[in-house]
Amino acid sequence: MKFHFKHVIPSQRELVHRWLAQDHIQAWLHGTGLKNTLEDLDNFFKGHGMYQHWIAYMGEAPFAYLITSEEGKEAITLDLFICVVDYLGKGLAPPMIREFLLKHFRHKKQVFIDPEANNSRAIHVYEKVGFRIVEEFIATWHPVLHYKMQLDMKTLESSEED
Repeated sequence: MKFHFKHVIPSQRELVHRWLAQDHIQAWLHGTGLKNTLEDLDNFFKGHGMYQHWIAYMGEAPFAYLITSEEGKEAITLDLFICVVDYLGKGLAPPMIREFLLKHFRHKKQVFIDPEANNSRAIHVYEKVGFRIVEEFIATWHPVLHYKMQLDMKTLESSEED
């Protein structure tokens, strides 16, 4: 499968807003987290967002939204959503995540992601990629149990060679 990834551009603002308003995304991104994401997207367009906002494409079709941030010099954080319902449950997330990280963040040592503990589907996907749970915490933006999951990029690179 071939994916490619581009930063979100201002003309895609409404697309991202529509995507994030869908029920399957609102279940995990809502309230303060959603508000902060949308504000940061606007700041990203102005050149001073805290995060990098990306769209994943399969061919020319946009289907996923990814958010990254620097975590020191050697790590990044990642959030992602498969936004086009027809692409859900097709096994696209693990290869998309691998390809995204290897194309854009091969130089980093670690990647962190923080799903809600009850989001078993996402946790399963992240474990398939090679993430492992390293911590439990209650998030300030949504006070329920979350997992901090970590991926060592060397693990991802070695799985690429297999």
